[in-house]
Amino acid sequence: MRRILLFAVAATLVFAGPTNAETIRIAGSGQMLPLASELAAAYLKKYPSDQVLVNPNSLGQRGGVQAVSEGLIDIATSARRLDNDERKLQVKEYVFANVAGFFAVNPSVSIGSLTSKQICAIYSGKIRNWKEVGGPDAAIVAFTRPEVDSTKIVMRRHLPGFAKLQEPPHIISVQKSRDLILGLMKTPYSIGMTDATNLSKFEGKIVALRLDGRDITSSITGPIQHRYCFVLKKKPRPVDLRFMEFVYSPEGQAITRNNKAYPIKPASGPSRLRR
Repeated sequence: MRRILLFAVAATLVFAGPTNAETIRIAGSGQMLPLASELAAAYLKKYPSDQVLVNPNSLGQRGGVQAVSEGLIDIATSARRLDNDERKLQVKEYVFANVAGFFAVNPSVSIGSLTSKQICAIYSGKIRNWKEVGGPDAAIVAFTRPEVDSTKIVMRRHLPGFAKLQEPPHIISVQKSRDLILGLMKTPYSIGMTDATNLSKFEGKIVALRLDGRDITSSITGPIQHRYCFVLKKKPRPVDLRFMEFVYSPEGQAITRNNKAYPIKPASGPSRLRR
């Protein structure tokens, strides 16, 4: 019996399903959930007797890792490497892709490039109208992500001048990656941070900006890169490792590549994940 289900994480998780099915519960960073869902659907075609439950609501990267450590879920999605505190938990990360990060705008903005200094000036409140950077005479609507979010952490680390920038109150913080994308699509003259996998699903509805004159949307050569990971228990079940073996397989890597991510193979090879 083949199933991919949506579930909500609570203090206690109860699932209905075939008594002989092995169930994999996945949740975490919302940025990664669309790709995780595609991989899960393809995995189930190969292993139809298993059951995969994907939480459609973001727990956040940190929330997902904590849920794995506490046994509430089996696999967490993470758009960055684990930090030092997370490495102390009963979890292990499996990096499987690089994904380019960048800023995108609503098509109404009608410009295709900004410099690092201009983006920092927008997000510090020094520039508030698009005409100041060669765009239309319209107020800038800037979307950001919470400080604990993977997208924001990566931008803080890799965008020149962004590390210690203080965002004023008019910068709109959006909790979920999907909501930021929808905000960019629906809000004229808006700007926000996203990545290549999200752009691949909404290309034409949002416009990726060049940075300092460069196209940085390549998940191979772009200077701002997310590390997409699945996070499992330190002692994962065979079914969880089977899912990871599929992710690292040629079929799984093809799905990753089709989502504009650059697949990474484990240093030891998929066949050694169980050792």
